[in-house]
Amino acid sequence: MTSDQREPPLALIVDDDAVNRLMARAALESVGWSVKEAENGREGLAAFQQLNPDVVLLDIMMPEMDGFTACAALRKLPRGEDIPVLIMTGLDDYGSITQAYDAGATDFLTKPLNGLLLTHRVRYIVRSSRVLQDLRASQISLAQSRDAALEGTRLKSEFLATVSHEILTPMNGILGMTELLLDTHLTPEQHDYADSIRTSGKALHLIINNILDFSKFDSGNLQLEKVDFDVNRLLQDIVGLFQPRACIKALKLFCLIQAQVPTWLHGDSGRLRQILINLLANAVKFTEHGEIGIRAEVAEEPDRHNPIDSELPATLLHVAGKDGHAVRVRFSVFDTGIGIAQEAC
Repeated sequence: MTSDQREPPLALIVDDDAVNRLMARAALESVGWSVKEAENGREGLAAFQQLNPDVVLLDIMMPEMDGFTACAALRKLPRGEDIPVLIMTGLDDYGSITQAYDAGATDFLTKPLNGLLLTHRVRYIVRSSRVLQDLRASQISLAQSRDAALEGTRLKSEFLATVSHEILTPMNGILGMTELLLDTHLTPEQHDYADSIRTSGKALHLIINNILDFSKFDSGNLQLEKVDFDVNRLLQDIVGLFQPRACIKALKLFCLIQAQVPTWLHGDSGRLRQILINLLANAVKFTEHGEIGIRAEVAEEPDRHNPIDSELPATLLHVAGKDGHAVRVRFSVFDTGIGIAQEAC
């Protein structure tokens, strides 16, 4: 049906007073509305279900069922919650107006009816009702989109977790066999090759674990590990990962470990390794000449505003020595590259 053929909006007038119905009908029909009538509340409810009107004009004082009861009953019908209801009441009957709002009325109009005011009021409340319905529909659509996105995220996390677990099995085998190979009699050159395989394998193992972490993070199950680790070995392994790239760019790559830092620490070495690898990767990428280093030192007092130097990315770790003694260790990556702007720190 085209816009020219579209049916006019429909108003249902429920009033036992024939004169009021006639006046309301004349006013609405003069502005292009179709009108149906009912003489009391029960007839009005039946007509509402049959006609599906765009607005209901409802008198208060009627036989068999008054306007308050009819309005409350109408709101419980299918689509009744969304249809605007205009209560028609006496001029000074403010108590009835309050009761009408409590029963679910949208607005009110006083008698005797004014045709111009009636048509303006009806068009206003119908327009407002349609805007509200569109808003509710949009909210429902947004909620459905949100639920679909959350379900997609859940399925993605499940897929990543499944694939990562499948990859971990052969990866653990590679690392295990590499450790066994390093315990055999190898030439220095063969030992270096095998050690590089182990270091790269551990890096790949970490990437796989990171993927698992993402799925755990989505499900709220991410937890920090607490294991003993050799801080010297950890930093040397990290530096070893980037030595080939540093050599290509003729960069000096090293680590500095303060003597006060315990050799063995107890904490999440995987998370620490992940952070330092990310920082070191950026340092190698943006440094064209000079040197890059990782520094580990005991932090006496925390300084949130200036961890070591405003241009040095750093992480402060609360860990414990292997003997259980608590210690604060600050790890930082420094380089002679372009640095980080102050506002980005």
